[in-house]
Amino acid sequence: MKFLILVSPLLLMAGCQPATEYVYIERDIPAETLTPCPISARLVQTVTELAVLATEHRRSAECANGKIEAIAEILLSERV
Repeated sequence: MKFLILVSPLLLMAGCQPATEYVYIERDIPAETLTPCPISARLVQTVTELAVLATEHRRSAECANGKIEAIAEILLSERV
């Protein structure tokens, strides 16, 4: 009986809370930002080709990092 006396105020208070309303925010991310960056499939046989491959991989990494930064900027700028 004491248990019911302790629980009943909690149940009454829980029913008086306003309903939670969810607001969905649409973010406009350009299609170019969502395209993958090209990765070279070059076969290396000389040191010069290795240097070229390393340069291509660095450009791909810079491309990917730039897109990640652009998406992060879009997502953080629209936060209210």
